[in-house]
Amino acid sequence: LSCLGRLSYKVSQKIGSLFYKLGYTVALYPWYTILFSWMFVLICSLGFLRFHNEKNPMKLWIPQSSKFLHDTNWLMSNFEEGTRIQSVLITANNVLEPSVLQKVSYISDEVFNLRTRDKEGQIITWNDICFKVPIIADFTASKRKRRRRDIFDEDDFFNDIFDKSHKKNSKEDRNATSISTTIKPSRKHSKKKSFNPSVDMDPEFYCGIIEKLPVGCLHENILELWKFDKRKIDKLTKIEILKTLNRTKVSPVTGHDMEFVHLLGDVVQDENGIIISAKSLLSLWFLQVNFTETQMDDVGNLAGTEDWASDKVMRWEQKFVEKLDELQKNLTTNNFKIYYSAGRSYGDISAASMFQDMDKLAIGIIIMFVYMQVVLSKFSWTEIRIQLGSLGLLSVGMAYISGCGICSILGIPYTPVHTSLPFLLMGLGVDDIFVMMACFRKIQNQFTEKLLPERMGLTLQHAGASITVTSLTDIVAFLVGATTVLPSLQSFCLYAAFNVFLMYIFVITFFVAIFALDEKRILEKRNSFIPCLVHNEERTKIWCQKNLMKRFLNFLYKELILTPVGKICVILCVVIVTGFNIESLLKLRQKFDPIWFIPEETYLNQYIMKMRDLYPEMGYEGNVIMGRLNYTQELPSILNISQRIDERNDILHDVKSWAIPFQEFVQTNYDKDIAHTELSDEDFRHYLSKFLYSSSGGKFQANFRFDKKLKCGQPVPNITVATIDFKFRKFYEREEYIPAKNAVEQILDETDIKSGFSTIWSKAFGNWVTDEIIDEEIYRNIGLALIGVMFCTIVLILNFYVCFWIFICVLLTLINIGGCMQRWNLTLDIVCCIALQLAVGLCVDYAAHIGHTFLTINRGNRNKRTLETILHIGEAVIYGGVSTILALSMLITSSAYTYRTFVKIFFLVVVFGLFHGIVLLPVLLSICGPNPYSGKALLSSSSSSLSLNGSIKNKKYKNNLDIGNGTEMLSFISDKSNTKNNNKIMTNNLTTLTHKNGKLKTIISNGTTDSVTTPDESEQLNNQI
Repeated sequence: LSCLGRLSYKVSQKIGSLFYKLGYTVALYPWYTILFSWMFVLICSLGFLRFHNEKNPMKLWIPQSSKFLHDTNWLMSNFEEGTRIQSVLITANNVLEPSVLQKVSYISDEVFNLRTRDKEGQIITWNDICFKVPIIADFTASKRKRRRRDIFDEDDFFNDIFDKSHKKNSKEDRNATSISTTIKPSRKHSKKKSFNPSVDMDPEFYCGIIEKLPVGCLHENILELWKFDKRKIDKLTKIEILKTLNRTKVSPVTGHDMEFVHLLGDVVQDENGIIISAKSLLSLWFLQVNFTETQMDDVGNLAGTEDWASDKVMRWEQKFVEKLDELQKNLTTNNFKIYYSAGRSYGDISAASMFQDMDKLAIGIIIMFVYMQVVLSKFSWTEIRIQLGSLGLLSVGMAYISGCGICSILGIPYTPVHTSLPFLLMGLGVDDIFVMMACFRKIQNQFTEKLLPERMGLTLQHAGASITVTSLTDIVAFLVGATTVLPSLQSFCLYAAFNVFLMYIFVITFFVAIFALDEKRILEKRNSFIPCLVHNEERTKIWCQKNLMKRFLNFLYKELILTPVGKICVILCVVIVTGFNIESLLKLRQKFDPIWFIPEETYLNQYIMKMRDLYPEMGYEGNVIMGRLNYTQELPSILNISQRIDERNDILHDVKSWAIPFQEFVQTNYDKDIAHTELSDEDFRHYLSKFLYSSSGGKFQANFRFDKKLKCGQPVPNITVATIDFKFRKFYEREEYIPAKNAVEQILDETDIKSGFSTIWSKAFGNWVTDEIIDEEIYRNIGLALIGVMFCTIVLILNFYVCFWIFICVLLTLINIGGCMQRWNLTLDIVCCIALQLAVGLCVDYAAHIGHTFLTINRGNRNKRTLETILHIGEAVIYGGVSTILALSMLITSSAYTYRTFVKIFFLVVVFGLFHGIVLLPVLLSICGPNPYSGKALLSSSSSSLSLNGSIKNKKYKNNLDIGNGTEMLSFISDKSNTKNNNKIMTNNLTTLTHKNGKLKTIISNGTTDSVTTPDESEQLNNQI
């Protein structure tokens, strides 16, 4: 043997010896093993005292080192409040019909009158939680006939207060002022100085009026045109509706500027631009959210998709959803349809979709359990493995509980993606159980005379090494995956690594103990369902047992696959299929749409689809956020930013900047151009205060936060936050929104504000920053996992050739999975990232079982060893793959995107994993497979021997098992002629019978020890078991 060959031989012997000792000991003391296992689970369960289910989306889906997370935390701690929007969308042939507006009026009244209770029993109304704004409608209402125009002049607000008439300059075209990166003076384009009360009046008198202004709730509703007066609305005619809509640019309810046309969808205009009809009407209600009162542990959901909100807001929104559901059912007709969305809708529905199909999953598990019984059992009253199958699945649950307990102790949070972890454990655990059962049946057929502990030791000797290889490679794959920057995936991989390790431990201890007890029951011919009932030999069989799978595999491989023609066909098939899938893999793209988490039949999905159809330009809101800057120094830069983002109408629209109106205000009233003249700190504070309490600047108060309360007539305090608002256009592809995000950020970077914090922020960035890196994370994690798996298999299998072919099979499996994903309309997103991480762990198992077993077969040429490998372990591998599919089979009809994606990817993993593991790899090994662990393969078709190294000391009987050296694996082609020949050869090879220290020892000519106990000791050992 070569140096590496001798090393692999010694390591395989040592591993086999250790597993033999473990199996023997566990089978000798099964109840102690079971007791210790349950005690361990109980101790680990104490970790649930520190269990934390993470619900904060910022700690689940956003890279913790990302700029977006830093900016969001800064914004929440400094801005302190925000809004949540409740929406109602009405569609009809023409929503500007009187009958439609009457129904809208009824719906609006129902929303305004909603009442619910908080957790303390206090009543919550719309006025308690709405976002408040100053109501200036009484002052902007017309006391005389006004000219029709787009916006009010600056002094209109105060003309009503004093009933003065001032001559107006003709409205200037704002587009006449060139907006470019080079700021031009506003002097030439400024308005002629007119009376401005905020500047020209006595501050004490003026501020006395301002401070008396009432506040009211913010909403956007076409019925504001008639102040929600039901009597007026009931008497409206179509002409009156169109006339009022086309003329009004200020809300009669709040007094603020309002473009009511923005609430209309699919608008029809005549040749003069006058609106004459529309297909949809949008109504919006704004709720106030105080970030300092938000506790995600209280209001978050198990899916981690809820937005920031207080408990009161969440309760009112729940009432809103219930009421709109009722109105939708009662008011919907063929010509009038209602669609709606609440602030909590996405979180509620996405969370429900992740858990709505748990009943289907439970059915799938039951199906898998029945399948396990078919695979593990023989059809007799004593050999139906009902207890073994049940407790085998219990070992999966024990591993899950223990693993979660340990991770909780270590402070690792539990996340929504962990719901897929039990499926992984069942797939791996059941696969290991099938492998162990396959080995036990072979041992049982070959060594019926051996005692039960010895047979269990031999079973674990042969199965343990294979199970170890697959389990440790899975663990390495998950530990590598834990290096990701995505918090939820990182936590999942750590949980998976711990759970797989404990699953491995429980399979080789707890399950072996259960196995030994169940086998003892069978030996005593006790009934599987009623153990106290003992059968005689003649009455145990239910029907004849036929091993059809083994016969089928023997025919398939011997007559087809392992023939020269069969091998060529398999290789050609792999090349052709992989070629097609490589082409598809190159087209696989990254895309994630949050609507995928929303089932199609839900009210929110219907609302979103209608909004996309009727309001295609309504994109995501964004902000330029500035902190504690030297604003007098940075004003030119802020103006530059405002003008440049206003130019980017290809990606932005509806830019609302306070900087340009402030520039015009100062130019008009103080004859200073702030673009080129740096103001003193005192002047800046004075001018900004006047501006924010003027008719043109009052609406921008919401864009500022100060370290003290802003007061009329006093200079503004230190600015802590200032924002410029804009909206992105509607984007659907990463190739659209990522460049748009980068373009806006580049504008800010090039402006180079140096005196403090500044950034671009949008709520949509939460998804965009993840989308920007997710494909890189997937390829990185899979690549590192493959390297880790390759390294692990080399260390454990210690045969470079087999490890290389295992690596090729895993790589081909992943390539084909990726190609089929593209053909199946799947994209790279967070769900696929998790599923593919699982795929690495699962698909390596199939090939590793075959590769390791091939090295333990020492008889015959490569073809013969390959056939024996398949007959020994192939059946168990196939059963394990099918069990994974069965566990998820009921989720095929699921409407949840998460489950649909998992089913598709797991199906691909099993199909391609099994094909490459039990078809391609055997073909490759039959062509260029290496020698077995023991060195040169034995060409005799009947030679059979067993190596059991080391000794096991039974303290109770002071009995030593001395085992000699030899090969590692038996011949498992179990036809009758071979069995007879093997027995004959073993008999002929007996050369010496010696009796030493009361023990009968049979020495075989090749040095193998066959029997190690006297008849008396055998009887005593059986009685003990």
